[in-house]
Amino acid sequence: MWLRRARPRVRSTSRLFATFAAASLVPVVTLGALVVQDYRRDAAEQGRAQGLAQADVIAQMVVAPALNSGEPHTLGGDLSRRGLTAEQYDRMRESTGLAVYRGSVQHLRLRGFTGRVIFADDGSTSNGVPASDPDFQAAVQGHPRAKVITGRTQTIRVVQPLFAGATGQSVGVLEVYLPYQPIADRLDHQVTQTVRRIGGGLAVLYLVLALLAWWTTRSLRRYAADQRHSALHDALTGLPNRLAFRTWADDVLERARRDGAPGAVVLVDLNRFKEVNDTLGHHAGDELLREVSERFRAGLGPHDILSRLGGDEFALMLPGRTGPETVALLEEVRDRLAAEMVLDGVPLSIEASFGIALYPEHGVSLQELKQHADVAMYQGKRGTADIVVYSGDGISHSQQWLVVQAELRHALERDELVLHYQPKVGLPDGEVTALEALVRWQHPERGLLPPGDFLPAAEHSGLIVPLTEWVLRRALTDRLGWTAAGQSWAVSVNVSVRNLEVAGFPDLVAELLAGTGTPADRLVLEVTETALAGDVDTVERVLARVAALGVGLSVDDFGAGFTSLSHLRGQPVAEIKIDRKFVADVAHDPQSRAIVRSVIELAHALGSRATAEGVETAEVYRWLIEAGCDEAQGYLIGRPVPWPQVDPAMFAVPGAVSEEVSATMIEGLPR
Repeated sequence: MWLRRARPRVRSTSRLFATFAAASLVPVVTLGALVVQDYRRDAAEQGRAQGLAQADVIAQMVVAPALNSGEPHTLGGDLSRRGLTAEQYDRMRESTGLAVYRGSVQHLRLRGFTGRVIFADDGSTSNGVPASDPDFQAAVQGHPRAKVITGRTQTIRVVQPLFAGATGQSVGVLEVYLPYQPIADRLDHQVTQTVRRIGGGLAVLYLVLALLAWWTTRSLRRYAADQRHSALHDALTGLPNRLAFRTWADDVLERARRDGAPGAVVLVDLNRFKEVNDTLGHHAGDELLREVSERFRAGLGPHDILSRLGGDEFALMLPGRTGPETVALLEEVRDRLAAEMVLDGVPLSIEASFGIALYPEHGVSLQELKQHADVAMYQGKRGTADIVVYSGDGISHSQQWLVVQAELRHALERDELVLHYQPKVGLPDGEVTALEALVRWQHPERGLLPPGDFLPAAEHSGLIVPLTEWVLRRALTDRLGWTAAGQSWAVSVNVSVRNLEVAGFPDLVAELLAGTGTPADRLVLEVTETALAGDVDTVERVLARVAALGVGLSVDDFGAGFTSLSHLRGQPVAEIKIDRKFVADVAHDPQSRAIVRSVIELAHALGSRATAEGVETAEVYRWLIEAGCDEAQGYLIGRPVPWPQVDPAMFAVPGAVSEEVSATMIEGLPR
């Protein structure tokens, strides 16, 4: 398929080379024509120069001696007035006749300054250059002129001043017609030789340019092909990557929609791949992926598409296969994968989970099919079957959670999660004491998702553990940023009870604190009440170990969940956060006021801070100060934003409210 797509690019490259070759030929030919034209112009100029030189020789060696043979008084002045003596005329006929006979001169005339013909080799007294001709006038002024005249024969006409006698003064004008053909033949020969040399040189130059263009075009084509291959293939295994799979799969699905052909999209995830990386090293993991890719290829047909999406996840596009055919093929592939291999001397048997979505039965778009295949694959990981076909039913609440969990696993791999921070301020001064880290999901299709859209699904799976680790690591790293900016705020991170059931959680916290250089008292862990601890003893031991590090512990949403007073007894709780639904009603609900006052008193009795959540009005803010609450948090103070946008100056409203609360509380506040 992709070879067919590449042909237009090859043809386009060939057209590019042909265009370049043609375009480069134009300046080469133009350059050659200009050079030849210039050379011909120079050759003509040389011809005229030779004509002038030859005419000058004739004037000095033929004409001047003939004129100088007379009496001295006949040697000066304008020839138009005095003419020639008989002796001079005879000498001129004798000299010019010999020159004409030998062919070195075609015609020769001796003329006065007025244009009168004094002597002509053919005895004529007319024709010749008109006296008004610029060339004749230039000769009268003492400047010789030469001109090539074309006709039946090519002739050089030279008009030059004639000097005679001892005075060296001009006495007339010599008009000579010389044969140009021998000169032209000689110049043409020279031009021909030069043209051949120049043409040969330009041909070699053009050939070199053409070869360079061909080589460059071919190199660019290879480079473009390499870049295209790199952009569409995984560097480790050589398989098509996620982008190529999406493009290919869209083409296959488009044809299937036209033809009504069946097929399947399969997602594959290797089991316990992380153990290979952690135990044998990443080089062994890379070798494992290469070997798995080869075994996949060996088990697939020529029209099947195999792609590595990332990590240990692969995708298959199986056009034309029904559900049973797909399962049968994957069983063969599974058996190939399960064949024992040896990595670093350790024998391994690879297992994988396969999730199958059929088209058009389970969807017609790649996104929908991948989503259903991911659900089926995740069901396989949680169950006993390693090859699972999507059930095809509508996605129920639990199934929707499976979809979210599957997407969230990819979000962690692709770093799609972001942290926003909401400030907590001390009462009554309104100074920021800490920032609470609140995770958001920058979903590639649904935009920025709040935690309520994915945290419940994460807490009901093992994903909450790597998700919490990511949040802790990112929050402590961000804290380094605002510490460097001169703020000593602590950071609060929500922790699920499921995290506290993991025995290694305190070690993880200690490692992250040491890795980021964060003082333990600058970290507060807020334990959410979305689930009860299954093993109370384990949770208590983990909390005690975390508190021993110096980390503050906070009970989040107190009063709204399942926390009982027995869970607080004996726990090193540094903060109790009052649920927002009680705080929001203190301005007009006596029962909410009573509950909030009781929680504040309980927190103080336990040696903990009392923090009110969901503070959205100045009236509630004042009441909390009067009630003795230690800290407040809510939209009145600041909405969750990335930490660089947390500006203490934006808390002017709470600060102004705090100034209104004097030692004697404002009368009339609800109590």
